[in-house]
Amino acid sequence: MINITGSIKRAFVFPAIPETALTYYSDISRVAAFLPHISLVHTYAPNQIRMLYETVELGTYTIQIYSDLECTVDLAAKQLQVYPVKIETAAPIQAETSMRHTTGSGLFAIDTQFFDLGSQTRIEYTIRLKADLERPLGMRLMPKRVVNRIAQSITDGRVREIADGFIKESMDAFPGWEATYQPVSE
Repeated sequence: MINITGSIKRAFVFPAIPETALTYYSDISRVAAFLPHISLVHTYAPNQIRMLYETVELGTYTIQIYSDLECTVDLAAKQLQVYPVKIETAAPIQAETSMRHTTGSGLFAIDTQFFDLGSQTRIEYTIRLKADLERPLGMRLMPKRVVNRIAQSITDGRVREIADGFIKESMDAFPGWEATYQPVSE
C-alpha cells in the first residue's frame, strides 16, 4: 500500500464582503476548477460532486484518487466545509493497479472560515488529502518505507501546489464572476 496523507492551512485577503465571498466559494462545481491536480468528474446536486485528484509522479507513476464531496455553508458562522459524503446514486470507485498506475478512493476535505474586514474578507482554510492505494506493480520491488517516504514528500508538495494555486486561480476568476453576480435582494 501507498499511504498518501497531506494537510495545509492557508490564509488570504479576498476583495469582497464575507457574504459575497461565501456565495462565490460555495459553488463547489465551479470552484473545483480552481484546484490544481483536481478535476470535476460529476455533479450529483448543486452541493455534491465527485472529484478526481490526478498526478504523474517520478515521471512514470499515475496516481488517481476519487472522492465524493458535499459542500455545506453556515452563513451565521461564516463557514464553508467540503467533506466526503456517501452519495447513494454514485457508482462505487473500483481500485485498480497496473505497472505504472494506481486508482482508488480517498478523503479530500476543506474547512474554511471567513472573517469580516469591512469591504474585504480574510479567508482561512485547511485542505486535507488522504488515501491508501495499492502500489503500482513497478514499485513493488522498492521497500515499503522508501515508497511511503517518497509518497509523503511528493504529497506535501502537491498539497502546497493545490492550496497556493487555489488562491491564485480563484482570485484571478473573481472579477469576471463579480461582473455578472446579482445579489439576492431582501
